[in-house]
Amino acid sequence: MKKLHFGIITIIAVLMTASCRNDLGADFTVIGELDNVDDGYQMLLFKSNLDGSTSTIAIDTLVNGRFEFTASAETGVLYHIVSPQYEKFSSMSLDFYVEPGAEIRITGKDNLIKNWTVKSRVRNQKIYQSYFDQVADIYIELQLVEFEYRKTRDLDAFLTESRALNSKVDSVSIKWLKSQRKITEPWIDLMVRSSHVAKMFKDEKTLIELRGIWDGVDQIYKDNPKGKTITMALQPQRGPLKVGDMFPYDTEVCDIHGYCRSLSEFKDKNLLLYFNSYGCKPCVEAKKELTELSESMKGMIEIIGLNVDAHKVWEARGKENPVPWYDFNEGKESYGLNCRFETTGIPTFVIVSKEGKILDIWAGYRDGIIRERIDAIL
Repeated sequence: MKKLHFGIITIIAVLMTASCRNDLGADFTVIGELDNVDDGYQMLLFKSNLDGSTSTIAIDTLVNGRFEFTASAETGVLYHIVSPQYEKFSSMSLDFYVEPGAEIRITGKDNLIKNWTVKSRVRNQKIYQSYFDQVADIYIELQLVEFEYRKTRDLDAFLTESRALNSKVDSVSIKWLKSQRKITEPWIDLMVRSSHVAKMFKDEKTLIELRGIWDGVDQIYKDNPKGKTITMALQPQRGPLKVGDMFPYDTEVCDIHGYCRSLSEFKDKNLLLYFNSYGCKPCVEAKKELTELSESMKGMIEIIGLNVDAHKVWEARGKENPVPWYDFNEGKESYGLNCRFETTGIPTFVIVSKEGKILDIWAGYRDGIIRERIDAIL
């Protein structure tokens, strides 16, 4: 595939600036006006940082169908609005771009937040809108599927429908990515989204197409923090792991103090692996039981936490919230060892015998389940 060099001088300058620092510019303003949405609900403004983490900027409450935010514009950052009150709104975010001094007008006529209308003079927003207009109807369906799942709790149906709809989004995304003559921030951000979703759903066909596109991109983009997350997501994965397989002790991990080691140190011990994230509510709920087990089953089983957050986020939060078990991170976010277990998300738990055989794998948490699964096997 032909190398994509278009607008290289301008883009290099932007990316170098973004990778070194997030320059604060003049303020931008967001004004939202909603119809058919009750007052009293919260709207949250947050941003996606270059290291893969997210940061909340402000929260406002709907009054007379209106919300408003003012914040400093940052280079290389994608902004989002979401409602933390998921019983009323889709959990998806409304994504948009800003620039210093910009006024962003948002309007909506329902609770399908992903599809609210964004109007501004921001160039990157116009580029992004040229893409989103092509997938808008599919995202309406995705949000409706989410609402239906909340009623039925039928996880299998939800995953089946979500995969099919995301496959439609991927098809449009790939065509749009190939059609663009220049690599822009929206182009890179769509590559981030597409590669991450394809990896999550283990969609090898889409991953192969995305690898082909990414192979033709100049190295300057791949060296950017966002580019590194794309490369990580697109890397071919070793085969899936299931109950009865031998555990891959050659996995390399690091602790919050920067000391790195191989999990081979834990051979000849019964292990409970706990894949987690600080942004995952069930992961946090599991900590109480894990703390109790670390005392009551001391010497019987070793608990190993494997955090999938961006390294800086995990390191900071880990030092603030120490735990009485091993707390590691592979530095591969959601694309490391956890990706090889055929589960639906995190928390994921894996029990390994002292002989190195995988005995149990499951995702999700409810009070008491960890002890039940351990007692049933060991």
